[in-house]
Amino acid sequence: MSEPVPTDAELVRRTVAGDRDAFARLYDRYARLVRAIAGDAGPDRAEDVTHDVFLRAYRSITALRDADRFAPWLVGIARRVVQETRRRPVREPLSSDVADGRPPAEHSIDDADERAHVLALVSRLPEEERRAVQFFFLSGRDGTETARLLGRSRSGTYALINRAVGILARWMGADHTAGEVPR
Repeated sequence: MSEPVPTDAELVRRTVAGDRDAFARLYDRYARLVRAIAGDAGPDRAEDVTHDVFLRAYRSITALRDADRFAPWLVGIARRVVQETRRRPVREPLSSDVADGRPPAEHSIDDADERAHVLALVSRLPEEERRAVQFFFLSGRDGTETARLLGRSRSGTYALINRAVGILARWMGADHTAGEVPR
């Protein structure tokens, strides 16, 4: 006899309780739907949008008031991310004037190399900025939790994160303006 298929609501409750496998099942259940919506952002952006949608959903799943409405809630997130993505210009490739002398983007740096490069740059940040980036972006904690771990106010934490993002952006040759960190 096979195990009954859990409902979305059950998987949401298990995710909130810390079961990452439950969220993986939600991902498997809805990834095709989200990819279809993400396609509206452009074929070259659909995969990034899909990842962003599920990351946002995971980070804010505790805000979902009715666990039975996971699918419509996820679709709403997807539509919002698509709209935001359409307003942004296509991401510029990495600049050739990065301090460590990496080759220009024309040399087709693949995603794994780019991630490794960014992580290497994060490791060069001053300790407090590095910890803020690790907690907020790499560990997926929200601003309140990051502030608590750093022993700072929320606004002080966001200022620290923005400073770190600004440093990273300069090192990568990209533009950065304060206030871009999602709260």
